[in-house]
Amino acid sequence: MPRAVRACAPCATLTDAEVPPPHIIAQVPVRAGTLVDMRRIGDIHTFEDRTLQRWMTHASSAVLGATAALAVGLMVALGACAPGALDRPLAGVLGIAPLAWFALCGWFAAFAVATFALLAVHELVHAALFKLFAPRGVRITFGANWKVGMLYACAEGIVYTRRQYLVIALGPSVAVTAAVLACAIAAGCPVLAVGIAGVHLCGCTGDWYYVRTILRNPAVTHCEDTTWGMRLFGAGEGTGADAADEKGAAA
Repeated sequence: MPRAVRACAPCATLTDAEVPPPHIIAQVPVRAGTLVDMRRIGDIHTFEDRTLQRWMTHASSAVLGATAALAVGLMVALGACAPGALDRPLAGVLGIAPLAWFALCGWFAAFAVATFALLAVHELVHAALFKLFAPRGVRITFGANWKVGMLYACAEGIVYTRRQYLVIALGPSVAVTAAVLACAIAAGCPVLAVGIAGVHLCGCTGDWYYVRTILRNPAVTHCEDTTWGMRLFGAGEGTGADAADEKGAAA
């Protein structure tokens, strides 16, 4: 028989949820809801799926290229039209003011520190959204796959509605990027803002792949985030990954 999954409105727990693996870094308790039945459609194994990883590489490269072009274009435009609005350390690079090496090194240091700090902030935003929608008593987990260089947050054993998972997946892309732009521009560093935001978006491409997969399959009504990737579910009975698994086992 296909594996039954009990899901809540708005989210759920799997009846056969596995114990979190030993490489989980931390766990945070969250809250509960009402259960209904669903059926598994398919899985995405993030750390093993070569198609996903190629897509992420191409998307990240495109975002990085666009970020570099936009940052350089903005720097030149501000230097020519509004030098007072330009990041002060960059004025010396354009010859508008004396070159201040110490300030320029500080600018690059701020870029590096913010870029690495946002790796953690990105996952914390995912975790906050997991917690917002999750049932009582379930734990949000944090971990890393060092082989592919990825950090992650997940709610192992929780099934979210399609809309909720789209919000969870896109949350860091919108919230973190907006916060970075607002803070850096307020600090008088618009070029730094573009650079940090763009590099952060390069790290969001895995989330975008999840969103792309969900939007391209109308049958997907619920999703579960896991330590290895994502499970996709549809409501009620029908053909899907469970049926395929059962057919393969019978063969």
